[in-house]
Amino acid sequence: MTGKEDSTYLQRAEGLFELEARRRDTHTRRGSMKQGGCSRLLFPRRDSPQLEAVMVNISGGLAAGDQLLGRLTCHEEADLLMSAQAHERVYRARSNDAPACVETTCTLAPHARLEWLPHGTILFDGARFNRHMSVDMASSSRFLFYESRIYGRYASSERLQSLSLRDRLSIRRDGRPLVEECTALEGALIQSLLQHPAMGHNARLDATLIMVAPEVTRFLPKIRPLLAELGEGTSFAASCWNDTLIIRGLAQSNWDVEQLMSRLLPILREERPMPTGWRL
Repeated sequence: MTGKEDSTYLQRAEGLFELEARRRDTHTRRGSMKQGGCSRLLFPRRDSPQLEAVMVNISGGLAAGDQLLGRLTCHEEADLLMSAQAHERVYRARSNDAPACVETTCTLAPHARLEWLPHGTILFDGARFNRHMSVDMASSSRFLFYESRIYGRYASSERLQSLSLRDRLSIRRDGRPLVEECTALEGALIQSLLQHPAMGHNARLDATLIMVAPEVTRFLPKIRPLLAELGEGTSFAASCWNDTLIIRGLAQSNWDVEQLMSRLLPILREERPMPTGWRL
């Protein structure tokens, strides 16, 4: 291979995981499972009826052109927690590179529970990243979703000057659309948008926590006082309608967000054990 070709054609990673969760007696167990490429699932030993699967990207991060595909199926009354080993990193891409793509599809049968609680995604300057999570759930099932996006590596004095991001979440309940949202950031003005008082107000990351479950409004009286106590540089708000609770905010410190989540998640999860990798 010539030097010119070497600078044009780079190795790309592909990953796949598929997992079925099934209720057996009082515990949730693994059903069929498939994993390949750079994707791995680990299963910590836990003293809990819930099954936890830890997602690992053994390629060490996402480069432009990488493709990861995940499929999750929670059968009736199954209880599955999906966590991650570490923050995912999306590296700088060249201007002509295709974006790194992550696509996850989830199916929840009646009375099943899925909790999606990974660590955040760190977007390097110049990253190109497309992600889509699609959830098809029954009205009696429960879904808890958390994602955070960290814009640049501030500890390394990096500032985000350009970014191409398409991050989409689709939730259907009994076949009908319930939540459809897409974050789209493109171009070389990202840093000024994050600094602008009417936009990011010097934020370095955003975070979203969504819970879809019957009677989810009962959590609001416990959650809103915690959000009101947040210090300078961290701002979150909560709203609830149609069995859907959404908590969304901006922050300057990832540590502050993780501390907030360590207080919110025990409320929403009714004091069940935190994910194995969430040891604060």
